[in-house]
Amino acid sequence: MTFVRNAWYVAALLEELSEKPLGRTILDTPLALYRQPDGVVAALLDICPHRFAPLSDGILVNGHLQCPYHGLEFDGGGQCVHNPHGNGARPASLNVRSFPVVERDALIWIWPGDPALADPGAIPDFGCRVDPAYRTVGGYGHVDCNYKLLVDNLMDLGHAQYVHRANAQTDAFDRLEREVIVGDGEIQALMKIPGGTPSVLMAKFLRGANTPVDAWNDIRWNKVSAMLNFIAVAPEGTPKEQSIHSRGTHILTPETEASCHYFFGSSRNFGIDDPEMDGVLRSWQAQALVKEDKVVVEAIERRRAYVEANGIRPAMLSCDEAAVRVSREIEKLEQLEAA
Repeated sequence: MTFVRNAWYVAALLEELSEKPLGRTILDTPLALYRQPDGVVAALLDICPHRFAPLSDGILVNGHLQCPYHGLEFDGGGQCVHNPHGNGARPASLNVRSFPVVERDALIWIWPGDPALADPGAIPDFGCRVDPAYRTVGGYGHVDCNYKLLVDNLMDLGHAQYVHRANAQTDAFDRLEREVIVGDGEIQALMKIPGGTPSVLMAKFLRGANTPVDAWNDIRWNKVSAMLNFIAVAPEGTPKEQSIHSRGTHILTPETEASCHYFFGSSRNFGIDDPEMDGVLRSWQAQALVKEDKVVVEAIERRRAYVEANGIRPAMLSCDEAAVRVSREIEKLEQLEAA
């Protein structure tokens, strides 16, 4: 599969990393991720150049990653700094590839392409995750599907009316208003649901209130597969800016052609110190992402080989505009690198 390599991808959540190496495959590339004694995160190819053992099974010795097989040691830049065998020679062939890493917004971003092109300024903004005005709960998931299937899923949040009907179905779906905005390096899909009864989830946000409300469900895409959504609710006629809302992290990182990593979170501007609301959002994430979206996209993945072998093309609906635009942008990025 053609991956877009010259881009920033999330490799791990902040809390996943320590001095104990984490092994994770990104774009078919095995990585060893760990935090060095000075706090800086390192990302090395998870293959020792000697006998190809996984470095992520090793340990840190004096701040250096030691291969568990024959004891070679590497610094955070991939340089072999200790060879315990023979005369201790350390030719360049013993060095390991390292990858640019940036720690930002409680996320560990990695650049798997040409290091000379890695510009930290191109990392999309997920500052709500660390903004003291918000409370964030979230986690990590693994999904057995091509990452693009989840991009399609997320860029049409109207699917919540059916896939997430137990918590998100609304009686105002027939009045739904959509807008797609194409900007520089990003695409937004905006959705307003005016004058409806609060959904089960929104009623929990509103502490059980059952008066007519306006609701919003927007999402922003940045290359290649980083999305931030905005779920909001307010009494009917209230400006969007005065709503109670949650900004949702939805970042997908390809693992293989048929699997991906899913980094998710909900950053809310209400009930900041309320553990009960933490539970509401964790329950929503477990239900919507794991028991519902995951099931749908994995079922589609299992049919992908048949669909492709038989040349079946998807029928288009009006709700597909944002997803199609994003798909075309990803294709452009793939073609640019292939050239």
